[in-house]
Amino acid sequence: MNPPIVPVAAACAAVCLSVLSSCSERTKAEAADSDAPAKHVLLLSLDTLRADHTGFGGYAKDTTPFLDSLAARGVVFDDHRSNSNCTLPSHASMLTGLLPPSHGVRISMNVGETLHVLAPSVTTIAERYRDAGYRTTAVTSHAAWLNEAYGFDQGFDNFQTHWQMADETIEQYLELLDAEPDTRSFTFLHFFDIHSDGAGSNPRIAYKADPELIAKFAGDMPKGFMDSSVDPSMSGSVWLGSLEGEDALNEAERTFIEGLYDAGVAQLDRDLRGLFEGLEERGVLQDMMIVITSDHGEGFGEHGKYLHDGFHSEVSHVPLIIVPPARFGVAPHRVSARTQSTDLAPTLLELSRLEPIGETRSLADAVMFGGDPEDSQAMFLHRVLIGSDAEGDFLLVRDPKRPQFFDTKLDPTESTDFALDPAYRAAHDTRLRAALGLLDGMIDRGKLHFATIEADALRAATSSSLDEAAESELQDLGYL
Repeated sequence: MNPPIVPVAAACAAVCLSVLSSCSERTKAEAADSDAPAKHVLLLSLDTLRADHTGFGGYAKDTTPFLDSLAARGVVFDDHRSNSNCTLPSHASMLTGLLPPSHGVRISMNVGETLHVLAPSVTTIAERYRDAGYRTTAVTSHAAWLNEAYGFDQGFDNFQTHWQMADETIEQYLELLDAEPDTRSFTFLHFFDIHSDGAGSNPRIAYKADPELIAKFAGDMPKGFMDSSVDPSMSGSVWLGSLEGEDALNEAERTFIEGLYDAGVAQLDRDLRGLFEGLEERGVLQDMMIVITSDHGEGFGEHGKYLHDGFHSEVSHVPLIIVPPARFGVAPHRVSARTQSTDLAPTLLELSRLEPIGETRSLADAVMFGGDPEDSQAMFLHRVLIGSDAEGDFLLVRDPKRPQFFDTKLDPTESTDFALDPAYRAAHDTRLRAALGLLDGMIDRGKLHFATIEADALRAATSSSLDEAAESELQDLGYL
């Protein structure tokens, strides 16, 4: 059973008023305004940002000085997990509060399998805000997936999607904000700058950054680097051969790729500083709820995988920062409990005094008052459970051939599959069965939920029904 969603309206009011002068010295209008939700809510998705490559996430390199300054003012969730390693279903979970089996959104690499889109009957966070009178805006930079055809425009008064860099996305948003500066708003901005993609045997590393950042974090390209080439127009984009077998990367090459990624993160951090300077100039930042997260991380060979393939922590562990307006009186703090992307929609809605959506819990209490909620039993993809029980934390993979089980209390690096150890299996048989039962129950409930919405999925599409332009884009990215 999911933890209950606890209303915090009265509690929020108490906290807000406690940091202000006494109501007897204020007008009724001023007191009412101090108790109001944030006028603006800004949700930023920094696609492919892994938590441990940020300064506030403990990284030694200076990749995120601006984001670090935001984290120092807000609430940082130290063990936040995405629900997929794929942009499409991960954002579906983020915007609906539904786990992958429940919303059914997925991309399939297998010929003949259905490619589901977000059903119109699913309620999104944008729909909740729009119905409450907020102006809702989205600017995304993954034009092949985060678009109207896949249902991601649901609830947005203004929805735009383009293949573009962060500076263009920021410019568009600020122009839209200037058009209606005094309106309550919910805005979703998606940045694709540090995303990479695999195209069969030709993975693409497109961590774009200015040359001085590439020099600082990556240095010179290793000699004979995989017969790769740098396209000057892409500023750091590298096309590689296979990353496995005889062509596997050596340490210098792996370090170089990781350095390119860090340069891309630093570039995006620099661009975000410009966004917030623009918000400050327009006078909207003081009454804005700021939320920064990501849809998945990125691997650099830690478990034999590169890019965002796989299910280990380098891919599932992503940042989450929530910065309420200063008038809320929330002291900066960190939350160590495990949380997941589906928690985000109910949290923001509850902080805005709106009815939550989704199937997991709100984190509003943790934001407002600190302390740690219980660890989430976090679902990743359709078959992975990042969970906890009386014995500690674990990672369970419901592989069709055989389950995999990583005891992360004994093995924090997730390098040992304890399901292969007969002695461990014998000693922990009850634990393994309970974990499998928990995951299977979550999957079964999700399938039942999806069955109820599938009939209303008027915009459902299959890979064979994609129009020619969309199919060409997906082929270029390596997804078809």
